[in-house]
Parts: sequence; structure tokens; C-alpha cells
Amino acid sequence: MATEVREKNEISENESSFLGTFVSTYSTIPLHGITAIPGKIAGSLLVASAIEDAVPLIHGPVGCAFQRKINPFRPYSPFYTTPCTNLNDVDVVYGAEEKLSQGIVETYRRYRPNLILVITTCPSDLIGDDFDAAIRNVEEEVNCKVVYSTGDFVGRSRPIGYQDALYAITDQMLCNGNKEVEKNEGSVNIVTFPIHGAGVKVAEMTSVLGDMGIKVNKVCFDHTRVEDLYELNRADLNITDYPMSWAKLMKERSGVEHYEILGWDQYDKNKDPELLSPYGIAGSSRVFMDIAKLMGKEGMAEEVIRNRRREAEERLSVLKKDLEGIKVAATGGMHGLGLSLLKDVGVEVSILIYRMQVLEHRLTEEAIEEIVDLNMNLANKYEFDPEPLVNPTIEEEIEAVKRSGTDLVIAPSTTSHLYNREGIRTFDPTGFMLNHQRVGFECPVELCMLLKETLGTAQKRTPLLSMLEYDPHAYNMTPHWAKLSLAFNQLRSGAIDDGRVCEDRKPSEVIIDEPNI
Repeated sequence: MATEVREKNEISENESSFLGTFVSTYSTIPLHGITAIPGKIAGSLLVASAIEDAVPLIHGPVGCAFQRKINPFRPYSPFYTTPCTNLNDVDVVYGAEEKLSQGIVETYRRYRPNLILVITTCPSDLIGDDFDAAIRNVEEEVNCKVVYSTGDFVGRSRPIGYQDALYAITDQMLCNGNKEVEKNEGSVNIVTFPIHGAGVKVAEMTSVLGDMGIKVNKVCFDHTRVEDLYELNRADLNITDYPMSWAKLMKERSGVEHYEILGWDQYDKNKDPELLSPYGIAGSSRVFMDIAKLMGKEGMAEEVIRNRRREAEERLSVLKKDLEGIKVAATGGMHGLGLSLLKDVGVEVSILIYRMQVLEHRLTEEAIEEIVDLNMNLANKYEFDPEPLVNPTIEEEIEAVKRSGTDLVIAPSTTSHLYNREGIRTFDPTGFMLNHQRVGFECPVELCMLLKETLGTAQKRTPLLSMLEYDPHAYNMTPHWAKLSLAFNQLRSGAIDDGRVCEDRKPSEVIIDEPNI
């Protein structure tokens, strides 16, 4: 009981700030927590699939291995190779260490990998299997490294499965003192999330760093093999997208420094909203200079950044002439293109839309106010004068778009049809984020060209999707799914335990109806 109370108090303290509450929110959103961003099993599978000569072994019931096949992140990548120990009722009662040992041997004999990543599940965690012992029992039969990820190594670090698997590899394989490496002086590792397309995303960063005299030791995950992982220790610095537990462990054990391109720590100290975006001309310049300072290359970096920046700005000055006077409605908050990129391409941000309906079960009122304030302050800094819309209905959004003469709404494909049917053009930020958004000076140039292309195409209409009925609050969902989402969020956030309900809904509206077939 004392532990439980302490944990609740710690969560309350951590979630009093904007960043703390925002990060913790991901554990309570159905789409993100269960199906989209990597949970325990899904995140570990992402890591295993990103290492070419690694194979996962799921220690649990067969359903745990099959779940990602019926609900993959991408239809063309359903995690084809997911061997499983196939736990049953008897194993839960008597233990499954022997079955795990057998599964490791069979996985090695069939696939001959250089790494087997054992991914534990709820049943195997609850029965208390000794994973270390199960692995040691078959060390002589398996000619590859075997590590295990339980989801417990990284605590509240998100996303759990991805963080935990990398921490397990670092702890059990890379930094356990069994393998000496020769340092590659003056080099860095660039490690990005596997689904972000590392090879394409970091090409410009690699080029800029090279001009500064900084070598790139390894890029992960881009055709990464186990031998590449062992060489991560050779670098002087790990560059990651956001806070990573494995990078902190490597710093403690191997002395490899760590830099996060998302300036969350700096924002907490300075409250400068520009520090939250590493993208665009200014953001990229800051990131490259930060890295140069850590590597002792400030003098050379200044000239390289100045030249690269000038080249990009000269190209933009020509391209963005066609976007002068174009009004854009953007999404405020942590997601979306970011105001810095929109400033670079020369559009006018006329509306900032804040959709907090799902987040409000976890975000404090102070955190929501901070999100709105930091975006509005940043907009004013960039000489934008947007109209803020907090939790608007789709009708309110469309009315504001038409009233302000807005030309383009930045909206994901899941909601774009709601605007298209009214004759309003949309631009998909998700596609841009996955395929183009990155640190570098070419990113705003590409955005400028894509926006011009969008404005030059015929307006889209999707009458089939428009025939569906949508929830007035969560208007990317039908009413039935919106109720499921609301109920799930209340259960996960403890709203039912302490009697809280969504202020925007009546308690009766939380009742889950049978789906209409």
C-alpha cells in the first residue's frame, strides 16, 4: 500500500508540468497505447525486425504472437517471423522455463540468427519464470546471443516495448564487459526510431556533420546487423530522437555521451517553445551547433551551417513566392508540422486548432493552458496572428476556415474528407512526417514544393466517407467507437475509480452500445 501511494504521488508530481503529463498520456490512449505506438510486445518486435540477423521469440500464448499479424503497423509489414513458445494452462501452473529453453534451441536451429530477442508476455511474467536460467541452460546448444525484454527495465519511459528491448540489448549484450571495442575518435552514432526510415532521414545530417569534421560511426536502424550494434560503443556521442534509457545506460557503462534532438530538458529550463522543434532552418541550425559544441567543432561548424543555411534560404526565396498570402489552418500542440516550418515556407497561419478531447483525461488544466500559450507565444514571435480554436466541433472549424478565407487545412487523411466535402483543400501532416520531416535544411524546401503541389491539384471529395455518421467531439470516429474510446480512457486513467467523468459528456453517454452491423 505504501508503495502504491508513493507511486501515485510521484506520478502527480511528474505530471504537474506540460511535458510530464503529455508523455504519460500515451499510456491511456487506446489507439496509441494498444495498437499504434509500440506497446511491450509490438515495440520489441519493431526492434527485432529492424536488426537484419535477429529473430524474436515470444514467450507466451500463441495469440500474443498472432496479434501483430492481424493488426500490423503497416499492411505490408505484419511481422512474418514471430516464433512463440505457445504457453498453455499447464505451463502457467507449473512454470515454463523448460519450454522457453526448448523454444530458444528450436528458434536457433530453424533460423540461425546472430541474436534471439526473447519477448516475455503477461502470463510468463506473472508465473515468475527465471529467464536468465532458461537462457543459461542452452548456451552451449545455441551459437548466438540471447537477450530478453520484460517491459520492466525502463519504468515509465515511453514507448515501453521499443525502449525496453534496446535497454535489454545494451545491458545484456553491448555493455556487459564481454567484448572490447576500439574507439572511433571524433565520431557519432545516429539512432532513430525504426519506422522513421533512418537511411533516408539522416542522409543530409550525415553530410552536414561530415563537412564539420564529425564522422558518423553507425546509423541505426538502416540495414543494421548485430555486428553493427557491437560497434555503437566505439563512438563518442549517441544522437537520438528523444530521451532514450539505453543511451543513458551506455553513457554510464561505456562513457558514450548522449544528445537528444528534441530539446525537452532545455525547454523545462528556459521555457522557450522554439526548443521543442528541431526542424526548419533555425531548429536545424541549433541542433547542428549543439552537436558541434559537444564534439569540439564549433569553429568549423559555424561556417558549414552558415553556407548550408544560405543555400536553403536562397532556394526558398524563389519557391515560396507562390505561397505568399496563402492562409493555413494548423494543429497546435506537440504533433503537426510545427510553426517553424510554416514560417520558413512563407505561409500565413490563420487558425490554430487544439484537439484535447482525448488528452484531457490525463492532462492537467495547467498543462493544457501551457500547450495553448506556448503555441500562441511562438505564433506571435513568428508574426502570425492565428485564431485559436480549442476542442471545436467540425462545424465550428469549417465555419472559421470559411470566415477567415483560409486556403488549406493541415489535417490527417482520417479527417480530411470532412473538409474536402466542403470544398476545402487539406494537406496530410502524417505522410510528410514519415517521409520528409527531419533535421536538415532541405526539409522546408521539400515542404514548400509539396504545399504548392497540393494547392495546384483539383479539390478532392469523398462522398462515400461523408455518408458515415461521426461523433461531434471525436469526429474522426463513429459514435460507437467514440464511446468505446471514452470508456477506455476513463478506465485507464482511473476516472471511474474517483468518480470523474468527461465534462463534455453526460454519464449516460458513456454506456457502450452494441455495434450496429
